[in-house]
Amino acid sequence: MAVVKRYAILLGAVALVALIPRPVSLAAQAQTTVRKPSPTATGAPATRKFLPKRLPWGDPDISGNFSTRNELGTPFERPDEFAGKRIEDITPQEQAAINEQRQQEQAANAAFAGGGSRQYGIAIGVPIHWLDSLDSVNSRPWFVTDPPDGRIPPLTEEARQRNATAASARRERGTADSFTDRSLWDRCIIRNVPTMFMGFYGASFQILQTKEYVAIRYEMVHETRIIPIEGRGAARPHNSAILRTYFGDATARWEGDALVVDTTNFRKESEFRGAHEYLHLSERFTRTAPNKVEVTTTVEDPHTWTRPWTYSLPITEDDGQPIFEYACHEGNYGLRNILSAGRADDRKGIKSSNSVDDQADLKNDE
Repeated sequence: MAVVKRYAILLGAVALVALIPRPVSLAAQAQTTVRKPSPTATGAPATRKFLPKRLPWGDPDISGNFSTRNELGTPFERPDEFAGKRIEDITPQEQAAINEQRQQEQAANAAFAGGGSRQYGIAIGVPIHWLDSLDSVNSRPWFVTDPPDGRIPPLTEEARQRNATAASARRERGTADSFTDRSLWDRCIIRNVPTMFMGFYGASFQILQTKEYVAIRYEMVHETRIIPIEGRGAARPHNSAILRTYFGDATARWEGDALVVDTTNFRKESEFRGAHEYLHLSERFTRTAPNKVEVTTTVEDPHTWTRPWTYSLPITEDDGQPIFEYACHEGNYGLRNILSAGRADDRKGIKSSNSVDDQADLKNDE
């Protein structure tokens, strides 16, 4: 009987707790979608807008540890097979089929992630565990959103001439004649200009916020962008064009719930898809879900492309993918070995090449 009484008391307590309204934190109230959207003029419900939680001083919270590992394998531009389609035209079923095909391709190409030659059976590989993902579940079929055809605009005549001149100069040199023939990444300076783009590994980022600054860290580079926010105590105009850096000069401003980061004054050695010192980036960071931030970047360089263009990339908050130290120089013999291999090619009377298929000594062995 005592057991029955205790059981009845327990049930009563559970029922009482169920009737008590649960307190909801202000952050939880803010990080919700609109429950009852007002109808539009056509009578259809309006699109629900995600409401991000706010930081104590009122800015939307876009901070956190992020990864783009699930976007690995997504082509930058629209593939020819989708000619005439927009990103929003691709159905979930089509995207699922695309993802399955891409996963198969990633697995087949994993051994050659660092380069090599299928013809000669040579994999200039990296350890498979370096690869962030071989089973990425991409969220979209491609990234370029403007122009509408999903393709980067044509190069200007100036850019074509510049590329032709550079290619002509390269033909006179091997790819390892000097350390200056190697990329800034090979030389452990920077991986690329500061975009939220990823390679086959090291696809982690971190965003930190204060009232006056936003800081963005990238796993595969050696510095943090500390960006002053317009209208705050730390605000400043862009530096003079005389002061140029590999990462450019960035300032930020809030436009509604989007943080807009404007970056100019890159060094000539900086490079993004063929653009250099005249590159201008405008990045919009918008929290679109509890674990998602959309980064929409408009790229402009009238010395390189015939018009500005835009791509949009989702980054996923994931504390399981924190930034690891990228100690590029420490214990790294890559550059020394590249140059010593170049000297070995010199002794053979051939030019060093980044392409294994183009290595003259291998062709001679056939």
